[in-house]
Amino acid sequence: MCRSAPALHAKCYELFDEITNEHNGEVYDTLHLLMQRSFPMHIFTDSPQSIVSGRRGGQMQSGEHISEWFIQLIEKYPDILAQILHLYIKCVVSNPLKAWKTADEKIAIGYAAKYDSILYAKCNKSCADYLLEAVKADDAVGIQTRALDLIERILLQQTEVEWSIFRYDVSKVPREVPLLVEVMRCLNDRTFSVRRKACQVLITALKQGSPMTRKILEESIRFVQFDATNVEILAEPSVEQHELRFVKPDIQQCAYSFEGYEQLEAEVKNLPQMIYERFLEADNGLARTSGIALLERLVLVNPLIIYNTNFVRETSLLAVDRLASVRKAALELMETLLEAYSNCFALICVYCRIWSCLLSDEDVALQKLAIQSFNQTVLKNIQPMDYSNEPKHFMPWRIVSTLTMTQPRAYLQERFAMLLERETIVTPQLIKVIISHLSTSTDTDAWVLLLLLSSRITNNMDALIVSFNELSSYNMKANQVLALQLIICCLSNFSKPALNQLFQRLLEALRKGNIWLGLISSAVNLINQIHHLSDSQGPSAGSDASPNWQLTLLDELTGNIVASAQNFQAEHTRLQCLLGAYTEILVMLPQSVDYRVKEIVFKYLRECTKLKESQFDTDNERMTNWMIVIAGRLCLREHRLANEVSELYQIILTKNDRPQIINTTLIAVNDLGKKHPNILERNFQCILAKMHSKFAMTRVRSFRCVKDVILSGIIKLKGPILISMLAALVDDSAEVAREADAFFIRYKRLHEKTVFVQCLRESPFYLNGQAYQKGVEPIKTRYQSPLKSAKMVKSRRLLYNHIMSTIDENTLLLYFGQLKLLAEKSKDEEFVKSNDALAVIQDQLFIMRRICYLTKGKSKQQGARADGENSDEGEQEAEAPPAAAAAAAGTAVGAAPARGRGRKRVDTEDPQKQLERCLRYVEETHRNLQTVMGPELQHSFDSMCQALAMRFPSLIDFAQPAKFWQKYRSARPTKTKAKRKRRTADEAETEANTDEEEEDAAGTAEGESDSDNELPLERHKSGTPAVGGSSRGQRRNSCDMLVTELIFHPPDW
Repeated sequence: MCRSAPALHAKCYELFDEITNEHNGEVYDTLHLLMQRSFPMHIFTDSPQSIVSGRRGGQMQSGEHISEWFIQLIEKYPDILAQILHLYIKCVVSNPLKAWKTADEKIAIGYAAKYDSILYAKCNKSCADYLLEAVKADDAVGIQTRALDLIERILLQQTEVEWSIFRYDVSKVPREVPLLVEVMRCLNDRTFSVRRKACQVLITALKQGSPMTRKILEESIRFVQFDATNVEILAEPSVEQHELRFVKPDIQQCAYSFEGYEQLEAEVKNLPQMIYERFLEADNGLARTSGIALLERLVLVNPLIIYNTNFVRETSLLAVDRLASVRKAALELMETLLEAYSNCFALICVYCRIWSCLLSDEDVALQKLAIQSFNQTVLKNIQPMDYSNEPKHFMPWRIVSTLTMTQPRAYLQERFAMLLERETIVTPQLIKVIISHLSTSTDTDAWVLLLLLSSRITNNMDALIVSFNELSSYNMKANQVLALQLIICCLSNFSKPALNQLFQRLLEALRKGNIWLGLISSAVNLINQIHHLSDSQGPSAGSDASPNWQLTLLDELTGNIVASAQNFQAEHTRLQCLLGAYTEILVMLPQSVDYRVKEIVFKYLRECTKLKESQFDTDNERMTNWMIVIAGRLCLREHRLANEVSELYQIILTKNDRPQIINTTLIAVNDLGKKHPNILERNFQCILAKMHSKFAMTRVRSFRCVKDVILSGIIKLKGPILISMLAALVDDSAEVAREADAFFIRYKRLHEKTVFVQCLRESPFYLNGQAYQKGVEPIKTRYQSPLKSAKMVKSRRLLYNHIMSTIDENTLLLYFGQLKLLAEKSKDEEFVKSNDALAVIQDQLFIMRRICYLTKGKSKQQGARADGENSDEGEQEAEAPPAAAAAAAGTAVGAAPARGRGRKRVDTEDPQKQLERCLRYVEETHRNLQTVMGPELQHSFDSMCQALAMRFPSLIDFAQPAKFWQKYRSARPTKTKAKRKRRTADEAETEANTDEEEEDAAGTAEGESDSDNELPLERHKSGTPAVGGSSRGQRRNSCDMLVTELIFHPPDW
């Protein structure tokens, strides 16, 4: 008679029960043998799909698996079964069968968790102690990950000791506490696989953990007090009328409901910082996405992480991550958190930074995702003001306001118009709701949002003209500009009577000069657009003649300008408006400038040039600025007038240093120079002089003017111009320094990528007013280098450090070829006796000494990556944008020869061989300078030679003459290291950097300045600068850089 499978299994288990009786032998040995034989069966689930179809008894019933039989024996042999099942757990974690696949191991670990749960409930015995040791296994990643897998299973199921007596043997500290402590410590493991697995365990425990696990984690995260030191705090804007906003919560008083919470406090307190350092800043994209997921779960439990840690800064940096998957995860993180904490200003700031970058992302799918996100987060939350009773209803207006503060409105409008072409998210009902907000406290944001969505608006918009007519107060000027731009974009949505009324009203305002200056350009543009719309819908005129309204308006404006100029004191404000309208109309017509208008403007400027700076007040300064702009507009067409106004601009730049006037003049010169390049060349020395103004605002504007001229190719970057641009890198103003850094990055990308290599060779001479080569005159004698003199030593060194930080190691080592030039210069008595010659030599010695330390550090950093640390290179997604990659490839393959540098030089020589050949020049230079050798110069020589001895010991051991190098060879420090095992990545990194720190310490002991390795841009960063060379130190430390610049000039990370 054939039995079914369940009956057959039951019969087998009856026989096993009989076999395990004591009279058949040692129970432990019997059970050990049965476990050994049945061990491979633990990769089958209760209902294996591969067996069900051909099985007589159908699916496996509850209790059929061999694991159920072992569990039943616990009541009969509790101690013995505890040993057997613990042995099974240890084998699964530390020594699974080699034939098992990953999926098989997962099933076997599931049975291990099942055994552990029963043993803990019935016998108060757990494998937790073993697992705590297993996760610490060094150089055994498999054991660590399997141990974490089993810990995850334990944290997911609720298990308590089912004893009613002997409760004193049951620990009051839940076993989940030490397990969670060790999982959190694994986040800092040196191996990426272990860190990522620990991150997944915590995410799963927070999402699906047992009630006890979730209680422990949520209370620990909620009650911890994070250290807010060095945290960038955003200044929140004032709350608008009736606005509901998420407010920073107070720190909760500790009220733990479990024992052992003190074990978790230190780990939880360090958890956000650990995520920032070990995950968000990791080279591996999977690590960054895992860190984002864990950070999301933590913030959902405790929103104080947003305010009391560097959450804003670290998450903002994800906006320009190399991988599309990370950028997508960052946006989804913000969406989730904004749904939980609606209208939280800090989250809105980060959301806007990330969203703005995705709006023009290289990945088209992310662009579409950005629009969908905007629809979900902004548009769907817009309600009429009467129904706005939740923070999420006010959040859209705060998002729009933040976007307009950080991004150019034209850029946003362009991207919306392009991305909304195939979307149907803009509906007539939505537009009506937005229009209803034009009469509320969110009116400006409503105008902006309508402007962004204007390409998809289909409603009749006549009501907007009524709204525009009501914007007459001073506070509504910004809204008036927005309204005019919106009307231009939606011109076809207005009726003819409404447009005719608006046309007449604006024309009358321009004619009388009764209009705000900022509206003139938009008003003229709108009138012109209405005229063209009228022509396009009417019968063809068949003539290209200028419209009558333009000619009539120009004549009336000319007469009104002359009349107002005669009564200047009373009508100077009206005169400004009339002149602005005149220049706007003039550029539309083939007419010459009226001589009377030109004389009025030029006469005023001539009178202003006679005034001293102290004689300017607010009114005449404002008028002067406007006249400077008007003069430039009047002269755009006529070269003769351009030359005349150029002379006036030159006088203003030379005699005046008031920031507003100078800035306006520089802008006017720059704009005029695009039409007449000779104007720029004529005024360039004056512009260059303003780069050293005492006003930072003037230096910034001057730099931007010079930058535009150089990038456009009008002026070459050489001589005094190059020196001035280099000096801007070490300017005391953070804005000037950042502008200079951005300029050189762009210049190298567009024009000459080796410019800094040449600067490193020549700048020590030119910065100190010396010629680089004999027979070549130094930079113009009338030009004084801003970094010349002993007082500017630190600034020059900051500049050299910045240049060296951008050059690769091989090119830096080639700089030691300058030793030959230094020996030749030291033979020239005329050079040695000249002023600042010793400063040149000391600067070169400083550069060589720093190269020794920099190249040593770079070599160590390249090999100091922790075990198992992976980069993004192995992932599916591309790191760089296709355009950027193509540009990089083009640069590498077919780079244009360097301009103005003679023949192109190809450096193929081994740098160390070159250095070995040039070491003899060190002693020769030292001997040639004996007549002028002072303590300071001798110290510079000693420091450089000591650095060479530490960096290239094998070369210095055989350097000639031996007598000269002997004292440096003997002064080399000897150090021994004890080999120690490291568990965490931080400790491994510390060990990798030990040599560099000791060498820096040796340099300090020699009397060198602690700031010798400082970079100019680091001075302007808030907070403590990161350790040089680490991946964290190369990231931007201030989220204020993440605005428009990230979109139009992405950083080369």
